[in-house]
Amino acid sequence: MARGSGGFTGAFVALLAGIGAVSAWCAVVLIRRGRRGATENADGLLIEQAARLRAQQSRNEGRDFRAHPQGRRSSGPRRH
Repeated sequence: MARGSGGFTGAFVALLAGIGAVSAWCAVVLIRRGRRGATENADGLLIEQAARLRAQQSRNEGRDFRAHPQGRRSSGPRRH
């Protein structure tokens, strides 16, 4: 082993240890977040309800667009 590579090896091991520590912390946060379950306070429930409604409206708009990509057809004559 060359004499100057000891500092590089130490820095590399420290970098890997830091990445491992950050990965472990992220895993713990995600696991704890998944165990919480449903929101228990009224504000959180209202936020979740609004998000569900927005998602449903977005899905419906996507279906409408796929069914009528040129726009909704009216009963009257079409003008070009």
